[in-house]
Amino acid sequence: MKVVFHCFKLISPTLLGEYKNTTLVLEDSGQNYSYQMLVPLYKVSEGYAGRVVSDDMKQLAQEVCESIRDNMGMQNFVQVYSQIQKDLKAKRDRRKHEEKLMAVVNPVRNAKRKLRIAAKHRANKKRKIMTLKMGRWMR
Repeated sequence: MKVVFHCFKLISPTLLGEYKNTTLVLEDSGQNYSYQMLVPLYKVSEGYAGRVVSDDMKQLAQEVCESIRDNMGMQNFVQVYSQIQKDLKAKRDRRKHEEKLMAVVNPVRNAKRKLRIAAKHRANKKRKIMTLKMGRWMR
């Protein structure tokens, strides 16, 4: 992730610098690149990466976002960033709605899904406790 973010920081001036002083339509090539580059940065910096991300990675993602913002211009950056927020929020809302609908339509399947999730949580908790115990025993 660190390598990719550094690459984004290095290539953003050449890809996005020429679009700084223009108002763009979303389908424009520079805007498309910026959207593709900002999605992983947004997910990491806002905590939607789907896994635990260290604080230094979040800091790096925010720095690269600021660099891209400086290269694109504030207006274009805000436009793309808000579009990313809307798209991801719609995706999360749709997923939640589908889960609620599935719970009503097929309660047996929902119960099995919840049991699977609970078993996964138990296994993760047991693994975490065992690593803590092993750390104590090694001292």
